[in-house]
Amino acid sequence: MGRKLKIAMIGQKSIPARFGGIETHVEQLSTRLASRGHDVSVFCRNRFRPSPREIEGSDGFRVSPEGLTYKDVRLIYRPSIHTKHLDAATHTLLCAVESAFRRSFDIVHFHGIGPSAFVPVARSGQHTVVSTVHALDWRQVKWGKWAKRALLKGEQTGIRSSDGVIAVSRALVDYIEKRYGVRARYIPNGASILPPRPVDLIREWGLQGNDYILTVGRIIPDRGLHYLIEAFTGVSTPLRLVIVGSESPRTEYARRLEAMADDRVVFTGDLYGDALEELYSNCRFYVSASEVEGLPITVCEAMAFGKCVLLSDIPENVEAGGDVAVYFKARDVKGLRGSLKELMEDGSVVGARGAEGRRRAETYFNWDRLATTLEDYYAEILEKRSGRAR
Repeated sequence: MGRKLKIAMIGQKSIPARFGGIETHVEQLSTRLASRGHDVSVFCRNRFRPSPREIEGSDGFRVSPEGLTYKDVRLIYRPSIHTKHLDAATHTLLCAVESAFRRSFDIVHFHGIGPSAFVPVARSGQHTVVSTVHALDWRQVKWGKWAKRALLKGEQTGIRSSDGVIAVSRALVDYIEKRYGVRARYIPNGASILPPRPVDLIREWGLQGNDYILTVGRIIPDRGLHYLIEAFTGVSTPLRLVIVGSESPRTEYARRLEAMADDRVVFTGDLYGDALEELYSNCRFYVSASEVEGLPITVCEAMAFGKCVLLSDIPENVEAGGDVAVYFKARDVKGLRGSLKELMEDGSVVGARGAEGRRRAETYFNWDRLATTLEDYYAEILEKRSGRAR
């Protein structure tokens, strides 16, 4: 793309990613766009502003007269009402108003169906607006009836009001077309293709490499961790199960998982960067027992490190793992236990599937290629809008 664009990202908590899939998606794409010369701004929630020590200890942060940047992405911090139901909405509304009336952007890009409720606000400033549907969040069990309705309304508003719509999975592309009659562009989640990492930081948990299986994600019922722990504790093995993730505030579900676990189960809390890459790089294999996903970044990341992935057979996992993953029936503890035992005992399958997974990640889920696809889509949407204006 020859033209350098002014781009705003709205809907994520903050970058660098310390929270979840949307933040990882935004970080990986926004920093790549900035490295290609685009002027990229990411709106962030005030409470995630890094401390002076974090800024000084990171190669990515820079302080300039214009404010704080991360890998050349401008970080714009704005407040929110920090409650379960108002946090995202109040922050996104402020950012949408500011993007519409105080700043000049070529593209305003919303992430998530909840934030997309405010697409019309951004469009009132005559900006070109793109929305990415990352997942059907109203399916998550944590939301009550009214919250689900609000999320559905945001989904409907964002899809029908945006100049362009992106979906991170083909299942979501099909859903959007069938429900709303809108053709979404498929730009999936991805992974960075990195070399293997030696064992160092993970020794903190008594891990030596190849002596554990790994799962990564928020500690919420939708991730099926109760099925995984029940299945794992029923297997006689010296391997450990490492669970990376948390949920804030701490929930009864997290306490329930800890009560179910034996001493072979390791809860690390949230990890990012070097420690998480080490865990991916040195696990025996990766497992996901999720019941609800968008397109799981963690599965893409595990494959990118050449790891065999054992996945529940929900459509989103099947799309990520293709024919290189090993599957079990979702919510089937007995089936999951059997699959765990088979992979623990058959290193040849684990090695072969891992090599195939890395090739799959390089081919379909490479962030560098996905950034190029996003650039091209921005150009396409701007050209269409320009044609309509004439």
